[in-house]
Amino acid sequence: MCCAPSFERLSCHVTPQHIAPYKTLHNPADIRRRDLHIGDTVTVYKAGDIIPRVQAAVARLRPAGATPVPLPEACPRCGGEINTAQERWRCAKGTSCALPALIEYAAGREMLDIDGLGKTYVAALVDSGDVTDVADLFSLTLDQLTVASGSSRRAVKLAEQIEAAKARPLSRVFCALGVLGTGRSMSRRIARHFATMEAIRRADAAEMQDVEGIGPEKARVIVEQVAALAPVIDKLIAAGVSLHEPETSATASAGGPLDGKVVVVTGKMAGPLEGFGRTEMNALIEKAGGRAGSGVSARTSVLVAAPSASGKPSSKAVKAADLGVEVLTPEAFAEMVADYLP
Repeated sequence: MCCAPSFERLSCHVTPQHIAPYKTLHNPADIRRRDLHIGDTVTVYKAGDIIPRVQAAVARLRPAGATPVPLPEACPRCGGEINTAQERWRCAKGTSCALPALIEYAAGREMLDIDGLGKTYVAALVDSGDVTDVADLFSLTLDQLTVASGSSRRAVKLAEQIEAAKARPLSRVFCALGVLGTGRSMSRRIARHFATMEAIRRADAAEMQDVEGIGPEKARVIVEQVAALAPVIDKLIAAGVSLHEPETSATASAGGPLDGKVVVVTGKMAGPLEGFGRTEMNALIEKAGGRAGSGVSARTSVLVAAPSASGKPSSKAVKAADLGVEVLTPEAFAEMVADYLP
């Protein structure tokens, strides 16, 4: 196998437990294309902090009687039908297959930020039938919350948190919907590009491709998902949830100090950025016109690196120096984007 010089090659044995950690092995077509068998020794490569990828099986080391990696015939969670229309297979039931997990995810700090609505209360609300989708959270009564939490005092606090969640920006509400092919960063790009949920709903696949990072296939999936979520979105509107983004991409990024730059962040932020996690830093980068990256590469423009406790530079800082990438302390970066700090 031929790899780029900077790539690290590894080898491992393929077992059912090993399938999940590798990106390529989430894809049934890729498993078959690489002709992987249980017990195979495989070559794996990775670059920087990118998740390792299985490259190929070492056929001469394949044990006798090895069988091809089995593909599921039913959803392992609910036992229902699998949608095999796309390369990544998914449960045909969509989000309803894993409703408690979706609701818990939506209520998380980086989405709707409904403090106190954890796994136990979510399970109770779903089991009772009071919550069948994300929008149902905003129509819960004090009685329903009291039954779920077992306390009228906790119910009042939850009701206050849910009411506050109605004012979250569109990017966080959109992310809470769990649209396939999107995550926190992509949800921010979509929200800033279209500014309102109404505009997102009107967009066709061609218009969706105008958002950075969305190609033809992903655009089609997102448009289809948004259309399928119409009843949920209508319920959000009826509940008075804010479905607009305070700053669009046109006003937030055009001419910003990071315009056209890819920025990678490593280490614990300090100074004006103290307490900023990955989500907050990515949002700040995009707000100032840049694009958040995960690993240092030749495309990286800036590395924001907090000093380590040992005083030694991190692996990302070393790689940035080798590539001639500009390295800034959190304090220097904060000064650069001072106009965009909350």
